[in-house]
Amino acid sequence: MLAEPMGAPLRRAACIELLGLLVVAWLALGAAPARAATQASDGAQRAERADRAINGVRVGIAAAALALWASGWGAARAGRPAPPPLAASARRVALGTLAAAAFASNFNFFVWTGLHKHELFHYYLGSKYFPELGYFRLYECSVAALYPSGEPLPAELAEITDLRTKRRRPAAEVLAAAPPCRDDFSPARWAAFQEDAAAFRRILGERGLATVLRDHGYNPSPVWTLFGRPIASLVPARPAGLWLIARIDLWLLAGLFAAVGWAFGFEALCLAAIAWGACGHTRYQWTGDAFLRQLWLAASIAAICLVRKRRQAAGGALLALASLERVFPVLLFGGWGLQQLGRAVRARRLDAAATRLALGALLAGALLAAAGTAVAGRGAGVWREFADNMAAMTEFTPRNGLGLKYLLEFRASPPAGVEIPKDAEGLESAIQDYKRETLASRRWLYGGALALFGLGFARAAWADPGRLADWEALAMGALLIPIVTMPASYYLGFALAAAPLATRRPRIGTALLLAVLGWAAALLAYQERALAFAWSSALLLALCAWVLVELQLPARGGLSAPADPVMLTPPDPA
Repeated sequence: MLAEPMGAPLRRAACIELLGLLVVAWLALGAAPARAATQASDGAQRAERADRAINGVRVGIAAAALALWASGWGAARAGRPAPPPLAASARRVALGTLAAAAFASNFNFFVWTGLHKHELFHYYLGSKYFPELGYFRLYECSVAALYPSGEPLPAELAEITDLRTKRRRPAAEVLAAAPPCRDDFSPARWAAFQEDAAAFRRILGERGLATVLRDHGYNPSPVWTLFGRPIASLVPARPAGLWLIARIDLWLLAGLFAAVGWAFGFEALCLAAIAWGACGHTRYQWTGDAFLRQLWLAASIAAICLVRKRRQAAGGALLALASLERVFPVLLFGGWGLQQLGRAVRARRLDAAATRLALGALLAGALLAAAGTAVAGRGAGVWREFADNMAAMTEFTPRNGLGLKYLLEFRASPPAGVEIPKDAEGLESAIQDYKRETLASRRWLYGGALALFGLGFARAAWADPGRLADWEALAMGALLIPIVTMPASYYLGFALAAAPLATRRPRIGTALLLAVLGWAAALLAYQERALAFAWSSALLLALCAWVLVELQLPARGGLSAPADPVMLTPPDPA
């Protein structure tokens, strides 16, 4: 009997992968049951049931991915014989299918609403008319444009948020206390603003508009406005135009995952897509079909990918963009900075690659800040206004916050003796007050946790700078985000930085998928109640601790990935 040609296993593997891609394509178009359930959700209860069903699907995806990843079936590991081509291909197909299902579940299996009207109101109008509105006048000027002087306000607009204090006040009081909006606009710009505001009133409806005007306003930095304002100025405030700009984030996400695959291989791409899609916190209801909301995430993860490919200057430039656009990504520089400092102290010189990254970040940061200032149209004082707005935003705990501070502020019930007001504004104020008091009473625990984490973080980055590659130190900086800040849950995409780390330390992948399973399960069990975010915060902190411990150990063999251009320390064979 003739031996089977060498090309036959490869052809079989290719056929299996092609079959898997067809399954992936079917999932990307949307599962029919989920589509029917969501389309039928014309009432709040049906929509809630559909959301819970999709959350249940996410739990199943995360559990299947965890089982596949932790088993190591079909995985290439350093120091071990290569798995049979058929097993390796089947593993890739399974991971790819789960990744596609997770991505599709994040977008409600692509049953589009087409527009995130709430988000687009803020980011479209806020950026297009930023020179006149700044950070504090979007709501009051929208009311003034829609209801000219003398026209009575509808009952739904009895209260709006005063964006200077982030508290609700009677709309008439807010308008009376502010200078007339029309004085800050040219006649042509005022007419255009009235037209665009009226277009959003038609899109949102009176009740939807009232909900929007009780939110927290337009909050991105002037560097985000640098990108958002030109786009919003080119596209009319019509459903077709808004639908078009709402597709930008899909391209950013596609670019993000393509960059992970290019730099770290197919399995890292799948792990990142599963983590992003199945966790539940980044789901469609928060920022799907919005406008440039994923720019910071795409820039942050792409920066790690570029540094791994030895394109330090470009990586530094993208991380500067992410930092100036959303501020908290600047913490990704933390681990890398400590690592480079340790190397410089030992070698008594600066590393050339580190110098390129720093120069790329500094040059890009300076150019972006200058351009953002110019496009914002409010002079250099726009940065002070941005800082004041951020200070107001950070004075309260968001209901969907995550991280160490959120967990330490959490109480299952109000303290004894606290009177709970019945009105919505009074209730929110009381909740914020006792959260601050709770954190103050636990400040010793907060300080101890910060110190313990800081010691572990410094040890991982400083004690043996040669143990981590530059990109690993950069990705490690994401661990600082939930420790130092309190990000809203839809910013959980920073956890994707753990996916590249799993290419050299697969147990980090296990930890990430365990956290994803826990996040999805918490949202399924508690929906959007505070307990869901408290459990999610605990799981996030546990993930950070696990990753930090793993990074203090030598790499024990990674998954199959593109060859590293420069390997500082070869992984120990398992």
